Amino acid sequence: MTSLSDDMVTEIILRLPVKSAARSMCVSRNWRATISDDYVRRRLPLHMSLVYFPDDPARGKAPRFACAAGDGRLEDCDLGFFPFRDDAVACDASNGLLLLRCPVAPRFYVVDPVARRWAALPPPPTEPLLSVLAFDPFGPGSPRYRVINFTGWRGRVGEVEVFSSETAEWTVRDADFGVPAGALTGAMHFHGGAVYVLAADPDCIVRMDVANAGSGDLACDIIELPGPTDGEGPVTHSGGVLHYVTSDRDRFNVWALDESLPAGKWQLKHAVKVDDVVEGGCGAGEVRFLAMHPEKDAVYIWSPWKVVEYDLARKEVTGAWEFGDQGQKAEKNRVFKTWLVPSSFYLSDCLADDGHLRC
Repeated sequence: MTSLSDDMVTEIILRLPVKSAARSMCVSRNWRATISDDYVRRRLPLHMSLVYFPDDPARGKAPRFACAAGDGRLEDCDLGFFPFRDDAVACDASNGLLLLRCPVAPRFYVVDPVARRWAALPPPPTEPLLSVLAFDPFGPGSPRYRVINFTGWRGRVGEVEVFSSETAEWTVRDADFGVPAGALTGAMHFHGGAVYVLAADPDCIVRMDVANAGSGDLACDIIELPGPTDGEGPVTHSGGVLHYVTSDRDRFNVWALDESLPAGKWQLKHAVKVDDVVEGGCGAGEVRFLAMHPEKDAVYIWSPWKVVEYDLARKEVTGAWEFGDQGQKAEKNRVFKTWLVPSSFYLSDCLADDGHLRC
């Protein structure tokens, strides 16, 4: 491996299936270092995947994992490598990593379903009310993850415990949200060291800085929304810009925040008609916005039983992946989370430094 140039190694890895390259990281430290090298990772193609729960009792209650295959299929997978999957509850997912919790212990686990690796976290100091996983594979340097536990509320102030994979410790902090804690919803998004929480009544986004969680109380800012919210609607980033997506019966509205203006100003960037994306429109069944491309103007929309990529600039469908198994199509699968990140960032070494790493 040392006799090959970076370009040669990259060309070899590019020709491997994503899952094969990911699992090769468990072969040796040298393999892991080479595949997770930033130069190599940024050359690899995009890789879309989602997590869902099947309603078929025969297949268990554990979450399942589907990857976009090159032939237009969603390849169904499971978490068979994770020994506690039958007892685990899925708390959150963030950019390719899963946060699972076993209530019996209680214990948290961070799981990488593509590389088939997992790490056990030390028990949290307090029983959490809500748990969030924060992982930004596009962040500078080696990626790290955090787990944020909300453990109590009093007015506008929340009691928060933050676990950092860098220190392998929990820290206890307070956060003044700027709005009543009861206004916060479960719609959360992590980017650039901050958790963005959608709030309703008042309608806004609360930006909570967790990157500096070890140096004092968590700093929070309020971002007003372009209009009323029903407590839903994805908050996401694309091209480094904060986006908010609203929907009505027959279209999705994509808003972008212009932070160059005082206090920021939302601009309606795109209005996507469902009829232009999904054959049969809303009559085709449940149609849901899932994610935005992290770098280009593209959105990913779910309709039974497939995921559609729609280019916002060209106003056309540029990709589609569907469950190939008729049994899967017949099931009432509930989509839990969608990830769209370069497969290279699945191969990051964010779990390697954890003393409890398992492959």
